[in-house]
Amino acid sequence: MRRFRPFPAALAPVLALAPVLALPVALGGYVPARAQTVDEAEEGAAASERKAEAASGLVGEAVAGRDEIERQLTETIAAANDIAAQLSAAGAALDRTAGQLRHAADELDGIGRQIEAQAVDAYMTVLSSTVNLFNSASVEEAIIAGAVVEDVVAAGQESVDQLVVKRRNLEELQQTHLAQQSEFLARRDELDAEVGRVADLYERADDAVADAVREAQHAEAAHREALSAVDLARAREDERRRQEERARRATEPPQGATPTPESGDPTPEGAAPPPSDRAWDHPPKVERWRPLVAAWFPANRVEEALRILDCESHGNPDAYSPFSGTSGLFQFLPGTWAGAAPSAGWAGHSVFDPEANISVAAWLTNRYQELGKGYWTAWGCRRRLG
Repeated sequence: MRRFRPFPAALAPVLALAPVLALPVALGGYVPARAQTVDEAEEGAAASERKAEAASGLVGEAVAGRDEIERQLTETIAAANDIAAQLSAAGAALDRTAGQLRHAADELDGIGRQIEAQAVDAYMTVLSSTVNLFNSASVEEAIIAGAVVEDVVAAGQESVDQLVVKRRNLEELQQTHLAQQSEFLARRDELDAEVGRVADLYERADDAVADAVREAQHAEAAHREALSAVDLARAREDERRRQEERARRATEPPQGATPTPESGDPTPEGAAPPPSDRAWDHPPKVERWRPLVAAWFPANRVEEALRILDCESHGNPDAYSPFSGTSGLFQFLPGTWAGAAPSAGWAGHSVFDPEANISVAAWLTNRYQELGKGYWTAWGCRRRLG
């Protein structure tokens, strides 16, 4: 916590006019130990701008990468649809083949039985013909009988050969069916794996885009903060120059006679002394509110406001008096808060809201001053300013 030590009396005019320019900070925060110079702030802004541009470039690269993978995924899905149609046709063909094989299995059983029957018939025919051959009355009859036997045997053999060929064809059809089924399943698994692989790539690319966008947002926010720091540093620098000019004019001897206080200007009843040139050494729990006080009170009233705040609540935004009902940093009475808060633009806000409490206090002091009363008339702690 930064503490302010007493300064030599010769610097009092400067200190009385020196405001503390700072952006509102999170309640409970601390004032930085040293404010940035304009050059430092501008250097930080330039560095943050470079980071923001680099982060934006990474977003572009991530989006381009995701678009390429999305294109691949689209092509893969289109190919998958084509292959799915082919697989559907192949599946229908396999179903038909399976039906043929079921029928063929039954047919093969019948073929086996037919072959056995043909063989028996041929054997019996041969036996019968042989008997007739040996019982023939003449050579001519024997020759005719032998030719008949040969025809019967040949016909039986032809039938058997046809049945064997048919069974071989059915067995080949079964092997073809098994090969087609295996190919069908392999292509389906390959297709599913390819779609899954590209989809996984796309998901990771999409996550990379999201990460890059978040980084770019953080970098952009840091750049905006850096630009605000530049504005703040410039404002501080401008104010420092103005204070130096005011201090220079304040130390110059006046032209003509030295003025003396006029007795005809009485201090209004209840009024606090004019803005003091004194710089108080506020405790840390009070000093923490300097940025908010400086944001709402005139520069030459900041030290007084902190002094009043210390006297009223010791810097505790939750301070509450069970006897009077006064609450908050500047200890507002319930009735005073109910009337002043809406007029100051803080209707509906809690008296324990530090910024609302400080802002309403600034509005109320200004209102008393407009009415010709003392600036700190509403606070009994004004006596601490003497």
